[in-house]
Amino acid sequence: RLFLFDEAQNLIDEYEKTNKPSVIMYTSLLSGLRNNRNRYLSEKMYNRMKSLFPDQKQDLVAGVILLSNIYSSVGEHELATTFRSDQINYLGKNVKLGLSCTEVNGQLVTFHAHDHSHERSSEIFSEIDRLTSELIAHGYKCDSSWITRRLKEGETDLSVLCGHSERIAIAYNFVEQPGTKFIQITGNLRVCGDCHQAIKLIAKIRQCYIIVSDVNRIHHFSPNGQCSCQDHF
Repeated sequence: RLFLFDEAQNLIDEYEKTNKPSVIMYTSLLSGLRNNRNRYLSEKMYNRMKSLFPDQKQDLVAGVILLSNIYSSVGEHELATTFRSDQINYLGKNVKLGLSCTEVNGQLVTFHAHDHSHERSSEIFSEIDRLTSELIAHGYKCDSSWITRRLKEGETDLSVLCGHSERIAIAYNFVEQPGTKFIQITGNLRVCGDCHQAIKLIAKIRQCYIIVSDVNRIHHFSPNGQCSCQDHF
């Protein structure tokens, strides 16, 4: 997470001299490379994963997603789409739909990105608009490198990122419980860097605690605008 990739590779090499290779080490390194947009080393690590763990299909799917997202982050959208499609078909696995769950008033609700299925959807997206205006007023600028596909007609970088499932779940909490001081969300994928930055600001602006449990770790966002992971996620 500190972008010490040479040290990380050396650690893996030393570990493998006396131990069986660990796929977790490679997915962790790829995750850090995603933040750094290091295409060359990411390709090297993914190819090494394929040779070492040919039967661990689900872990390889995670590697495919990370590498395709790296391609998108550097503007190679066509390569990202082709690579992702070809590799997923080759591995014979499906990609998880990103979901965020939250419990409010004893009811568990699940959202996917740009989800308009809830009966209070219009209120939820109005709240997202309010949150976005507050974020921008406090200096937020969306990071388009976390968008992993080409924009569709009528979309903007901001509309795509603000429609992520985590933000819908947060807005839903404020709709159901205006002024709430505690929000808890569980996601089945890793929170993106743009949402991570936005949630830090939301916690500070609305002076509330927000806990987001993603596939990698539990993030505690505090009213001081900081996260427990110290941005090493």
